[in-house]
Amino acid sequence: MASAGPPPPERNLSLPGPTGTKPKKTRRSLSYEVKYTIIQELEKGTRQVDLARQHGVNESTIQTIKKDAAKIKEHMKITKSTGASMIKYFHNQVLLKTEKLLVRYLVRQARRNMAVDTRSVKEYARELYMAVARKMGTTEPKPFNASSGWLQKFKIRNKITNINIGGEEASADRAAAREFPPFLREIMEEGQYTDDQVFNMDESGLFWKKLPSKSFVVKNASKIRGRKMQKEHITVLFTTNASGTSKLKLSVIRTARKPHAYKTMDMTKLNVHWLTARKAWIFSTLSLSWFDDCFVPDVKKFCEQQNVPFKILLLLDNAPGHSPLLLDRHPNIKVVFLPPNTTSILQPMDQELICNVKAAFSTKKFKLLNDYTNTREELRNLSDTTTDSKSEEDEDQQLAQQKILFKQFWREFNIKKAVDFLVESWDQLSIATIRHAWRHVLHGIPGERRSQSVTGEVQTVAVAVDLAREAAQTVTVPGLSETTNDDSLEVIRDPHVTTDEMVDDDDDDVSEEAGGASSQEEQHLSHSNVRGAIECIEKVKLLLSDDPDANRYEIFTTQLLQTIEPYIKVYHDNINTSRQQSITDFFARNPPQPAQASDSDSEDDFEGFVREALTTVSDSDGDSPSNGDSPEGQ
Repeated sequence: MASAGPPPPERNLSLPGPTGTKPKKTRRSLSYEVKYTIIQELEKGTRQVDLARQHGVNESTIQTIKKDAAKIKEHMKITKSTGASMIKYFHNQVLLKTEKLLVRYLVRQARRNMAVDTRSVKEYARELYMAVARKMGTTEPKPFNASSGWLQKFKIRNKITNINIGGEEASADRAAAREFPPFLREIMEEGQYTDDQVFNMDESGLFWKKLPSKSFVVKNASKIRGRKMQKEHITVLFTTNASGTSKLKLSVIRTARKPHAYKTMDMTKLNVHWLTARKAWIFSTLSLSWFDDCFVPDVKKFCEQQNVPFKILLLLDNAPGHSPLLLDRHPNIKVVFLPPNTTSILQPMDQELICNVKAAFSTKKFKLLNDYTNTREELRNLSDTTTDSKSEEDEDQQLAQQKILFKQFWREFNIKKAVDFLVESWDQLSIATIRHAWRHVLHGIPGERRSQSVTGEVQTVAVAVDLAREAAQTVTVPGLSETTNDDSLEVIRDPHVTTDEMVDDDDDDVSEEAGGASSQEEQHLSHSNVRGAIECIEKVKLLLSDDPDANRYEIFTTQLLQTIEPYIKVYHDNINTSRQQSITDFFARNPPQPAQASDSDSEDDFEGFVREALTTVSDSDGDSPSNGDSPEGQ
């Protein structure tokens, strides 16, 4: 094979000139505002060549702008209405919806103090993507692998910084769980706390109308009016001491301040503490209200009745809804937070107590359902007629009647009856069961510090679930007679939200009852609320301004301003809106008065009229800021 010859000499492709190089042509990009102006000029009849010469572009550019006139107008319409400086078009609408629901899922997990690992988030995102595609009718959605790069950008886009997404699979921290009991023992010995004075509180969600998935009501939910009612939930706060001698009154969090079932009752005299929150979850401010208005009065009353010193040790998990301000909230109450990710091992209420109460609640609910669907007349007919002599038509008619009664009961089962069942189940919890649940966190506590042993049978979760299953099987409507223990656990536990449930939840939320905290009137974000929030932020900055670590303070204030920025925009928009009151609205509130006789009409009279009008317009919402609160004053 012939060897390759020498490489050809390099060709000098540079053009002749003083420097030997051709100057690069700069590309000019027209903004949407300029393009919109060009479209307006074209509509007025201006020639394309004149516009090209005026803006320093080729005539073909003007032709392209004319071709995209509809798109440019739509863009300008959106930016004008939203106040955005630019629009980022997200072409994959399925992924856009998926990310929205995924944020909601992560927030829900954080509220439950459930850490999620990277692998599980990716798997859930892929499942959610396919569920959204099915819901939107997209047969062939774009490929989505939930890669690590996507997850990182997803966290940045949604500012996810306070949600624990670990790199490894989340699991209980057993090392921290082993170290906590000796630490607690030192606290109890130093403070001379007895079991009567050591309390634990934990909250849990309860879907009080939830039925097993095999029930015909659930299977045909899309055909039944009020199907979303099955997803109605409350959050219940359970509190007891280590000796089992004090089961404090339950605290129930719900969206409605006064549901219809309690319309004739005084909400301050119920068998539970009634708290309200827009999403029926506990949050930092609400935990402080519970502590001040519910826990402190109840434990103080208990100490007086039992002749026990009012010196309390309260154990809480480190859920985001538990405010750190609880640590020094009361001089007689010491609050200790459990180590992160040890709830499943140490938390007494989470061990078996809450599950026992929910199982007993489910048993009572199914027994009432059985009594409702099997009326006395139907029972008499069943006893008088043998199974062999009954015709198929009679059986079908009886089954149809029971279905009607079942659906009627499902709609009429109200929150008051559910709360009453919950209180009864809580009261039935035995002292032996409570002490058994505290065995892990109080491991190693000296005998002289412990309460005397109590004889009695421990109520296990397995037995409670069996009773709930048996109660469900007594209901003869289709589906419930086939209930298993797994079905019972599905009802009583705060379940992991499936992707299909997340998609269904996003369609339409549960309708709130009258007087609810989430009614349209109360959801309105008033101008005074936004202004108060901004003032609080300024106070926080002032309180921490003496921080010796200047870098730490700078990072904090920067992130704080980024967080509050959307509300500052709302504040400014409210001001601008209030200033743009129409003249007809002004005169509707301030009808013109008959002219008063005067010697002369001066310009001062007109200026006074204008000042009065502007003052009235700026105060049109009743809480418009003063001069010092205006954007210019900031």
